[in-house]
Amino acid sequence: MTDTTEQGSQHGTAMFWRVTAALACMVLSTYVTNIAVFPLFDGVFTFARDISQTVQASCLVIIGVVATFRPGALRIDRAVLVLVALGASAIVLMLGAFAEESPLLLVTSSSLFALVRAVAMVTVGIAAAKTLRGREIPVAISLAFSLATALQAVCWIIPSFIGLGLYFVLPFVMCALVWSEARQIAHAALSASAPDDLAITRPSSYLPLASQVFVSIFLFRLAFGYSLRFGESGGVPVAVFAMIVPVAATALLFVFWRRFSADLLTQIAVVVVVCGFFLVGSSSEALRGVSNVLLSTGEALFYIVMWIVLVSVGSRNALGSLAVIGWGAGVGAFGTLAGAGLGVWSNRLLEHSPDALSLASGAIMALFVGYALIGLRNFSFEEAIQGVTPVAPDAKVESPEEQFQARCEAVAEEFNLTPREREVFAMLARGRNREYIQDTLVLSRSTVKTHVRHIYEKLNIHSHQELIDLVDE
Repeated sequence: MTDTTEQGSQHGTAMFWRVTAALACMVLSTYVTNIAVFPLFDGVFTFARDISQTVQASCLVIIGVVATFRPGALRIDRAVLVLVALGASAIVLMLGAFAEESPLLLVTSSSLFALVRAVAMVTVGIAAAKTLRGREIPVAISLAFSLATALQAVCWIIPSFIGLGLYFVLPFVMCALVWSEARQIAHAALSASAPDDLAITRPSSYLPLASQVFVSIFLFRLAFGYSLRFGESGGVPVAVFAMIVPVAATALLFVFWRRFSADLLTQIAVVVVVCGFFLVGSSSEALRGVSNVLLSTGEALFYIVMWIVLVSVGSRNALGSLAVIGWGAGVGAFGTLAGAGLGVWSNRLLEHSPDALSLASGAIMALFVGYALIGLRNFSFEEAIQGVTPVAPDAKVESPEEQFQARCEAVAEEFNLTPREREVFAMLARGRNREYIQDTLVLSRSTVKTHVRHIYEKLNIHSHQELIDLVDE
């Protein structure tokens, strides 16, 4: 028994670090893409980056929607084989695009590889939801972000071909680290009834697609996209090495301060982001650099919150993990795209109309402040997580008849009815009279009368209507 327990503990520890490593690769992949790879796109066709990001965001949203309404349509094993083939083809095509400087090849290859990156992100998310529990979730995610944020410094100094190699390799490394766990939870979710159907009888077990959780994700990822493009030079985002300080501090707080919450971290992120937008319109280049650091730092802190919430919800409801992680990551990706568009627009305003830039940044800042004061006033991420009722992986949608039978069985079990009394009780609960019960069960009138009297005594009721009300309740 001791050996089995120790082996289970060792396996759990190994899985914790594998998931943490996969999460770190996921975050690092984003940094590599934005810092080392997208600037290469600009030399061939600058809009390829936006097109590929739109494809990735769309893929994530589609996964979330299909997993919500028709999970059986997602054939995980077949999809992985197709995506491996697409990934290999994308790598060859992208290398050819750079060699030939072909915009068409670049758009095609980057879009294909965006599908691979989207699936890799969902794979890591559902594996984390299956593996991590309780405080392991914030600890693993904050450690992963700290490691990836520290490693982003390398992205600025490595040769471009190494950055491109990491861009190709990291999604496959992510999947390899957690594939066995992700495959199990994906099969369980896809073979069960659709979350949209289950939510009819268990509404508290699923986050609706319009949940405030996803609205928050969109707005904070918008800040991330803005920080990426505002102040960029030659398509290269501003270096924000200072991010490692608050991100590492957050990791330490989650590890050692047990009362530190996602809601508190969100409030800190709101303040930091608002301060960042406040400095966007500054005439000082140094202050605009500080603005980027603040925007990136605030968004990084909320990105930690985002994954804590998504993984925590997924861990409480395995059947909904694929839907919530796909939809949440997709909404966040579209937020990044929107923010990047605003960042490019702000760069143009900075060149031609600094006053208009101040007005634009003020409007965005007002949006965040208004959302924090009004939208988040009565909302709690902690409560959103705890409000999700766990659902067993093998749960199915029950028909009204099955629900009725289950209620009858629950009452019969609670009051210790005999097998024959249960039959009589179920008919009474359906509104049948004693003559019907007598004919159906082939019992004498006195026998039925005796069973009914015993049922009434055990349930402490005095009428047929009280029995029906008891079952309904």
